[in-house]
Amino acid sequence: MTVEITARALMHGWISRFECPATITTDRGTNFQSNLFSELTRMLGCNRIRSVAYHPQANEIIDRLHLHLKSALKAYNHMKWTEMLPIVLLGLRSALKEDIKATCAQLVYGTALRLASDLVTSGSINQTINSTYVSSLMRAMRSLNPVSTAILETPKIYINPSLKFCSHIFLRSDKVNSSLTPPYTGPHLVIGRRDENFIINLNRKKSTVYIDRVKPAYLLADDTDHPDHPSLNQLLRNLQLLHQILLNRPLLDVAVRSDSPSI
Repeated sequence: MTVEITARALMHGWISRFECPATITTDRGTNFQSNLFSELTRMLGCNRIRSVAYHPQANEIIDRLHLHLKSALKAYNHMKWTEMLPIVLLGLRSALKEDIKATCAQLVYGTALRLASDLVTSGSINQTINSTYVSSLMRAMRSLNPVSTAILETPKIYINPSLKFCSHIFLRSDKVNSSLTPPYTGPHLVIGRRDENFIINLNRKKSTVYIDRVKPAYLLADDTDHPDHPSLNQLLRNLQLLHQILLNRPLLDVAVRSDSPSI
């Protein structure tokens, strides 16, 4: 899928029907990072925010919708998914949400969508539309009073206090790796902090990661920064020298006893 197709789908599939959104949330795909998409959102006056990697809670509603959408399309694996997509979307828009006691179509259009089953089971349908239709629709829209979808309570994560001022962090790798691969990479330089996200230097590029994937990295200072504290290399040299002295001590004792005068 090219950048032009993505931009055209946004214009024809959403903006032409529901106006320009105030905020557009995207992932970090290459199509959304392109100059064309950035220029499109700037021209439309939309604020574009990006979700961080390996953090589905940042765009939980869309991820849950994609889960139901893919499950429904898999049930029709004998047909082309592009042909079944409109029917599956119709079913999702007509499904009742238990937490808000309404469907997506009711929140958008003010009335439930008429499905094929309704046409079969219903009796005579009055097609007359009187002058009070618009006012009744407005009253129905006001009475709906849509509320946000309930968010399940997520367990609180432990935030190390050192993350507020540390200069480097370790980043947890959530992708599938071999069993001997270290779970964390780094240390990575912290460029900035923004709410619950960290901006770090990852592979010589700025990358935004969520706070639950990082932990502080405690680095040893150089001799030039803190002259009272030796560096790691100097400490290792001192330990090696001490080890050699302890190993040669019995030979020194024998040499001293052999040189001492006998009584």
